[in-house]
Amino acid sequence: MNIRLYAFSRFALLFGLATWLTIAAINNLTDPQTNRLFLGQTLSMEMVKAEPVLGSGLTWRAWPALWSKYILYGIVIMQFFIASLLWYAAGSYACSMAQKSIHALDKARDRAVLALTCFLMLWLFFACGGLWFGYWLKQGVIQSVHMTLILITLASLLYVQSDSTRVTTAP
Repeated sequence: MNIRLYAFSRFALLFGLATWLTIAAINNLTDPQTNRLFLGQTLSMEMVKAEPVLGSGLTWRAWPALWSKYILYGIVIMQFFIASLLWYAAGSYACSMAQKSIHALDKARDRAVLALTCFLMLWLFFACGGLWFGYWLKQGVIQSVHMTLILITLASLLYVQSDSTRVTTAP
């Protein structure tokens, strides 16, 4: 396979994920009330507390909904940091396309693995945090989004790390 095609396909993937996460972080900054509402409901476990049976043994884990403001801004900082790692990895693939260098391609792959691993950690943090607060009882849609992003990230990691020994620098 031609090095440019190999690098371009990975560039496109990382570019798309970086764009998506950047927009998500910007949305969290420009419309914080939406996610603060959901985050506050999760932290306070108000939806779980409204149910007399389901999850009643978990409600001791609840936190004040007011903390959602600070947690959301911490999440936004993490999102921008991880988005910058994804942008850096995408740029590295763009450079490897221009240089047609296997060494540059290897560096780009290393950067992509780091960026995607951080991306995966973000979604695992959300899924584990949500599970702690019982969001699966009443906020299944949010859990589905997190699980989908975990699967997308795992597939992306596998794709980025796929065999590059057949890559050639020929035009």
